[in-house]
Amino acid sequence: MEINDYQKQIRDYIDYPLELGPFSIILSLQNNVGNLSAKLNDALINDHGSFTKENGMKAAISLGDILFDLANISYDLGYSMNDIISMNLMKRKMAYDKKKKESEENNDSKQ
Repeated sequence: MEINDYQKQIRDYIDYPLELGPFSIILSLQNNVGNLSAKLNDALINDHGSFTKENGMKAAISLGDILFDLANISYDLGYSMNDIISMNLMKRKMAYDKKKKESEENNDSKQ
């Protein structure tokens, strides 16, 4: 499934006041990130850092809940998930290129 198709389909399952837009769902996002953190922490402490299939499935379900929240927030802000992904890739490329250029300049100045 394409990410924008997912974003459109999940709009049928939103359960927050639409008039509040992204402000309402941010609490759900925080809760779901906390749930993922708890599941990872549980695997680290109780299973000594190993991931069983059950732990992996629980984490994957939490990731899906986070994706649901992110897709709805981006929709409410007027962006498709493809827009968000493209902007994020551009941001990361620019940061990588800047860091690489600075590193090269530092190496040139040492010679």
